[in-house]
Amino acid sequence: MSQLFGPVFQIAYVVEDVESAIDHMVKTMGVGPFFMFPVPLQAEWLEVRGERVAPDYDFLGAAALSYSGDTMIEIIQPGKDPSTYREFLDSGRKGVHHLGTVASDYDAQMAAARAAGIGVAAEGVLPISRFSYLDTDVLFPGTMVELIEMTPAMKELFDGIKETARNWDGKDPVRWM
Repeated sequence: MSQLFGPVFQIAYVVEDVESAIDHMVKTMGVGPFFMFPVPLQAEWLEVRGERVAPDYDFLGAAALSYSGDTMIEIIQPGKDPSTYREFLDSGRKGVHHLGTVASDYDAQMAAARAAGIGVAAEGVLPISRFSYLDTDVLFPGTMVELIEMTPAMKELFDGIKETARNWDGKDPVRWM
């Protein structure tokens, strides 16, 4: 558990092709089923590198969620517009992009991150939660941290995906939220 950001519950991969990555996770790793995010991302607002972007900003091309035990596996394909995902791939990196953490006090934790000199690569408000991608990888090579406000609605959604993965029979590896 991170003292600043809360417990890590998610490992997120950024890839050029979400379908190929899902196929690998299902066939090689036995992880599934994956639930596809509805896109475009329905954010109340979104900032990328401190700039508020338009509602039609193509931040997320595709994303899918599943669980392996208690660990969420997220696979993200960037949209066409600049994003932390696109930066990651354009820099020649691939694979694990960020670790998702459960914020216990989102506002206080964001203030503490900023006070510690940790930049914010992206931040937004979704219909069921707030999130931010923190530039922790700039301070020490590795992955970013995503701070996620775990609202009751988000917890219910994630618990449903986890339960489905726990009881998965190997059929219908791709589903829609």
